Amino acid sequence: MKFTFNLEEFKCVTRLKVRFSDLDAMGHVNNATYLSYLEEARIEYFGCSVGFPGSSLDFGAVVARIDISYLRPIELGDKVNIFSKMYEMGEKSFDLRHVIQAERNGELFVAALASTKLVAYDYRKKESLQIPDSTREKIENFEKGK
Repeated sequence: MKFTFNLEEFKCVTRLKVRFSDLDAMGHVNNATYLSYLEEARIEYFGCSVGFPGSSLDFGAVVARIDISYLRPIELGDKVNIFSKMYEMGEKSFDLRHVIQAERNGELFVAALASTKLVAYDYRKKESLQIPDSTREKIENFEKGK
């Protein structure tokens, strides 16, 4: 999965530091750790766009799919920026795109590209639901810069 992008179109950026525990035996960030990085980015995105508090565990969506293309390894000491953008909203689902950028010794590079499909979900009823109009409107306004 690859896609073209313009970082200026991404309104939400999550900044992370690579921890020693993120590394695998080869000395770079373990591929599974990218899922945790994307989780942080999703929480940040919904905080930026809809105003969900960062401490909330109940933001009404479940992950249906994540696709990641690993392009360059991230290493200890690298600074990581995850750019997130709503790519598409359906009746019940959200499609986010992420660009995972790293900085090493002053050089910026794209380490990975990812997409995440989320489904609006009612945890009490344990079923998917329509994206609320108020949520849709807040996301659309955020993406338009309003």
